[in-house]
Amino acid sequence: MRKIKNIFKISVLSIGMLFMNSCEDQLEILPNSNVIADVAFTSVDDLQLALNGLYLTHNTAPIEFNSIFSDNARIGIDNGGQDLQLLNFLLNPSDGIVGNMWTSRYLMVNRASRIIEASEIIEFDASERARVNDILGQAYALRALGHFELFQYFTPDYNNGDGLSVPAVDFVVTTENLPRNTVDEVMTLIDADLATSSSLLDNSRTDNIFITQDFITALRARKALFTGEYATALTEANKLIAKYPLANQLQYEDMWFDADETEVIFKFARVQGNAGVGFIWHFGGGGPTIEMSKELFDILDANQDDIRYISLLNDERLSEDVYLIGKYPRLPGLEFLRDIKIFRVSEMHLIKAEAEVRANNFAAAAGTLKMIRDARFGQATVAPNITDVNSGLDFIFEERRLELAYEGHRWLDHKRLGRNIERIADDCNNLDNACVLPSSSERFTFPIPVVEINANENMVQNPGY
Repeated sequence: MRKIKNIFKISVLSIGMLFMNSCEDQLEILPNSNVIADVAFTSVDDLQLALNGLYLTHNTAPIEFNSIFSDNARIGIDNGGQDLQLLNFLLNPSDGIVGNMWTSRYLMVNRASRIIEASEIIEFDASERARVNDILGQAYALRALGHFELFQYFTPDYNNGDGLSVPAVDFVVTTENLPRNTVDEVMTLIDADLATSSSLLDNSRTDNIFITQDFITALRARKALFTGEYATALTEANKLIAKYPLANQLQYEDMWFDADETEVIFKFARVQGNAGVGFIWHFGGGGPTIEMSKELFDILDANQDDIRYISLLNDERLSEDVYLIGKYPRLPGLEFLRDIKIFRVSEMHLIKAEAEVRANNFAAAAGTLKMIRDARFGQATVAPNITDVNSGLDFIFEERRLELAYEGHRWLDHKRLGRNIERIADDCNNLDNACVLPSSSERFTFPIPVVEINANENMVQNPGY
């Protein structure tokens, strides 16, 4: 098995945290899917059970953080102190959201490596080779996703190849203490894992709740956007745009009820017994602890022909000036239980538009953005007036706000594009001086969790913490 360097290791204490996987919003894709870390692998069926458990490790932490630590949310009318620290732009190494992102993603990485290593020691018939390869292909891809999301949150500078990122781990961790690797080293491992995954997957399988070639293409497009490889981002995005149509208005609305798959490239499935996404913003009884920001509501309210007005906003309490987030609708008996869309083709259009702007192809970018808006308004719209890179990026930044709201992108977009978070007075009056977060703030990078710093003598904290 490939090893990048012998220094890719994680602290003993962090590994202990990895196995305390108590996140309330885990999903069970198949029955009996949660295989414990010390399981003895003896068969291909064991690998499959471990893979099912691997899908459990992804959670809604990115949706929670990007929704609240941004200009898309405000204190809910029934807030009793929930998430006030995030609303107030406070972030420190002991915060639960920081530990959650670190441990859940390294749990994903470590479980994927466990499957990969176990496949080398179990015995199976030649007739099972294709099945084993497909299991491994999914494991490699999920390990790449885990590393990429760690890179997004804990890396200060995405474009400094020699700058510190996160430990890049391509083996099962036991008792090692790991230093951080560089951006280039992390990207090298992600690229290698995606290439290996692509060579192993069963291409006859197309269900979008499991890893397919389209997942790999989408992750490559998103990764290229973050690392400034815009020609690659354009190439990969175009592959998916050619395959997946944009949803029309009816399909778009149905998508959030999990009743339409037109533009969904990959999603993490949620089943009965999982906590619904909407509980990020609501009490169990439905009272809003977090609401849509007044600023975002005003944008939607001014354009009610846009289907995103209906899909983003629950207007049940609008007469009270209560702006309920409605993207993950509540239904009797299902609460807020909805699948988590990780890649949609509309994001690929937005990636394409940005790549076109970066290449000074402003007319093409305007046309790409018009396609999204035509689909969302259900009619022909006026193409945006893009005359230079800055005007193009401004329009894309705001279009991403509407299209990808409450899906785990907003704070990351501010970070990647170097934009201040600026809230209007209506959205920050009840907060502690949390109207503006300047783009220079250290809070556009997560701190390394305090438990990792305390347990790992080789770990370096991010600047400002």
